[in-house]
Parts: sequence; C-alpha cells; structure tokens
Amino acid sequence: MKRKTKRKGFSLIELMVVVAIVAVLVALALPSYTRYVRKANRGEAQQLLLNWANNQEIWRANDTDYATTGEIAVPTHARYTFTLPTRTATTYVLRATANGDQAKDEEQSTACTPLEINQANAKTPLACW
Repeated sequence: MKRKTKRKGFSLIELMVVVAIVAVLVALALPSYTRYVRKANRGEAQQLLLNWANNQEIWRANDTDYATTGEIAVPTHARYTFTLPTRTATTYVLRATANGDQAKDEEQSTACTPLEINQANAKTPLACW
C-alpha cells in the first residue's frame, strides 16, 4: 500500500490567481495615487507662490516698486518652474508652470498649469486653488 505524501506550498495555479488579484488591485489604485501625488505637488507650488507673493509685499513696503527675480530669490521645486512674467512698480504676476507628468494635473476638468497669483491676490485657475 502506497502512502500519499502531503505536499507543502502553493501550486502554480494558486500562485497565478494571487498574481492576477494583485494586478487588478494595482490597476485600480494607481490612478488614485497618481492624482493624490499631483495634488500634493500642486499644494507645495501654491505655498511657494504665496510665500513669494508675501516677499514681494514686504519688498514693496520698503521700496517704491516690486522686486525683480534678481532682488528676491525665485522658489524652486522639482515639478514646477517659477517665473515673474509681469512686474511694474505697482503690479506683478507670479507664475508656477508644471513640468513633466505634473503638467497633467487637473481639477474639475480644468488644467492646473500654470498657477498664477498677482498683487491683488487674484489666483488662477480658480478651480485649482
């Protein structure tokens, strides 16, 4: 009489089922995670723009005009490029333009690049702030 030996471990079919389940879970979770990362990066860029705007107001309180990029340090971020496209003695526009994958960031079907703020604290695009 032959004894049946009990095998330990998983069969190939069981392993493939587990791999398929994990693949489905990753496929469902990855877009949400990507949106979350983009929104977090946008929040950092907004904070940098607000700090830069505060620095402009401090500069203007002590001077007759707003600062140039040579007079106040421009913020830096791995996913955004910061520029000062408009500056006069009484007005400015600060801009953060998304780079790479961050350029796909959107909120309520509105593209969230570039982010802008001016001397009147007007922010565009509104849906992204």
